[in-house]
Amino acid sequence: MKLSAIVKNGFWATFGAFATRVLSLISNLLLARLLLPQEFGVIAVAYIFWSFVNLFTQGFSGSFLVYKGIDDKRYVNTTYTISLVLGLALGLGLVAISPIAANFFGVPNLVWILMSFAFHLVISSVQSVFEGIMTRRMQYRELANSKLIASMLRVFSTVVSAMAGLSYWSFVVGDTVFWMLLFFLTYRHTKYNFSLHIDPKAKSEVLSYCLGGTGSSLGYYVFSNCDNLVVGKLLGTTSLGYYNLAYQMTMALSTILTQAMGQVSLSVFAQLPDEEEQKKALIKVIEQASFLSVPLYALFYLVVDEYTVSFIFGKEWINSVPVIPGLLFYAYFRLINGQLFSMLSAKGVPGVSAKINLIIAPFSLCAFLIGAIKAGILGVSVASALMLGIVWPIYSWWEGCRQIGWSGKPFLILAFQPLLLASAPLAISLALPELIQPIFFVIMYMIMVRLIVPKKFMQYQIFVNKLTNKMAR
Repeated sequence: MKLSAIVKNGFWATFGAFATRVLSLISNLLLARLLLPQEFGVIAVAYIFWSFVNLFTQGFSGSFLVYKGIDDKRYVNTTYTISLVLGLALGLGLVAISPIAANFFGVPNLVWILMSFAFHLVISSVQSVFEGIMTRRMQYRELANSKLIASMLRVFSTVVSAMAGLSYWSFVVGDTVFWMLLFFLTYRHTKYNFSLHIDPKAKSEVLSYCLGGTGSSLGYYVFSNCDNLVVGKLLGTTSLGYYNLAYQMTMALSTILTQAMGQVSLSVFAQLPDEEEQKKALIKVIEQASFLSVPLYALFYLVVDEYTVSFIFGKEWINSVPVIPGLLFYAYFRLINGQLFSMLSAKGVPGVSAKINLIIAPFSLCAFLIGAIKAGILGVSVASALMLGIVWPIYSWWEGCRQIGWSGKPFLILAFQPLLLASAPLAISLALPELIQPIFFVIMYMIMVRLIVPKKFMQYQIFVNKLTNKMAR
């Protein structure tokens, strides 16, 4: 695949993810002004259950089509049919457990919220097939535009509903608009004549691949959502509201880059000619992701303080600030590990990711419980930094690379090196006046890269010079 094609597709994938996430942040910013932390906490509880049932359908059917291809109609129609049946079954399951969930958290309206989410689940299950076909065809531009339109209407409908006094129901209205519109837009772009049919041979391959991905997501769900579960149950919906806002802010960049890079890298990795080319491609991806994202996360930490949160969201949200540092550390490695899991999916072994995440999950849950009991939401944030920012990435790369016959050492060096380079500039910056902290950090970080990793510095310098020359023409 030509580099120009990869860059073009990467641009559209990044644009789509960026636009969608920015619109989501704008929506949350406005809703933070219109709603109370407790109302945010209620919908955060609902999203715990949405995330759980959705992990069984979240794009694995689409990823399978990217991995397998779409030339054989038997595989496409089998994947489509299985996704629909699975979505219906899980939707009914969500409806069935809704009274139990509402009683457990003491939120009666949770029953009706989860029933609405069951409808969204059926739609999203089938829509993932449409998205998989578009990704295999590399229709990133059409996919980005579809998500942008759906996201814009989601923001509009959510904010209007909140202004009309619908409280946390505004989230339900917005999600309904989003999923229905995205479903029809992506279906229109696939231009595929689907039929309900399950081929016996294709069924076994589809289920094997999707079950491996589901196992991976099940483990990932535990350590990425059980912090919310622990906070909501032990500390209450108000504390969950604070924690959830901090989580959304810190994960914004990670979500954008993981989604964009995952879409492109999965397709590219799957179509590379040999294993050596795959290894080289993954090294380049990790190198670029780590050196570019570390300073961005550091700047976020320096800029987003109590004054910033109070100014943007209101004084009632200041309690979210202490949670941010620990979650930022996890956000960074969420981005890095996402590339490993894309490679494992591209090689047809998502079950390796399942093994990794399921082993880490119970240890993370115990850490969240201890953190919540000892220090509230701050303790949960610290547990996230330790388990998901240190233990999880080290074990993931060691075990994941071992399973496919690679060495995880070069990848881990690339992941941790920028963190070490940024640590001293960040520590010194914190001792300076707040106004000059970001500027000082950027300068010091560039100096550290120039001294320690001169080749990397020269690459960026050449890139900037080329970009400047093109803009000057």
